[in-house]
Amino acid sequence: MSNTLESRDLGGIIGETFRIYRRNFLRLIAIVAVVEVILVILSYVKMPLINEQRIETMIPGLLVVVVIFVVVYALMQGALIHAVAEQSLGRKVSIGRAYSRAFKRLGAMIGGELLAGLALLGMCITVIGIPFAIYFGVRWYFIWQAALVEGVGPRAALSSSSDLVRGDWWRVFGIMFVVGLISGVAGLILGFTVGFIPIVGQTIAGILVTPIFLTASTLLYFDLRVRQEGYNLETMARELGISDDLSQKGTGPIIE
Repeated sequence: MSNTLESRDLGGIIGETFRIYRRNFLRLIAIVAVVEVILVILSYVKMPLINEQRIETMIPGLLVVVVIFVVVYALMQGALIHAVAEQSLGRKVSIGRAYSRAFKRLGAMIGGELLAGLALLGMCITVIGIPFAIYFGVRWYFIWQAALVEGVGPRAALSSSSDLVRGDWWRVFGIMFVVGLISGVAGLILGFTVGFIPIVGQTIAGILVTPIFLTASTLLYFDLRVRQEGYNLETMARELGISDDLSQKGTGPIIE
């Protein structure tokens, strides 16, 4: 079997996104649902804390809630990214493997996002730095993917993402803008159809839409590496610590 990964245009990325989504619907939904349920529970825990009159009691509790939110959200993002990588390697998506890999790279993912977030916040505070914040927000868009797939630290993840997007800024911005619109429209439709159900409706809508955006962004990340580095399946497997014989695997998503 060929060890190559093909490059994709906008149509190819969107088409592959929905093929992966359809073939792995239950697994992808399960990956997101685990976290969404936790976040719903946290929202109920947070409300009494906000209404707490004593600030010395409120702030520590809210900090704990925020930390839990950041951790579980990062785990979900990492698990989805790993799931897309497994599809590219022709492997069945494993919820356990996905979350295991995400847990191992948790510090790097959160650290990279924190560094970027602080830098972007500093730019936005100055007001005149907002255009720069938009520019670097796109340059640092693939921090999650770089930290999880490449196994690098926070600073290296920022550098890797920045290097990938350099020269392709408008293409990355355009593709993710279109994907964002598609996800937004899907979210609105689901909001109208199931959103009326108290609590559960909005949670269901979020669970169904979240994999779309993460899958598309991860496919774009792989596409950039293919175009710039000649990225292939062997390199991907080595980075993810997967020792399966690729000669026995396909070169793209499996059909179940």
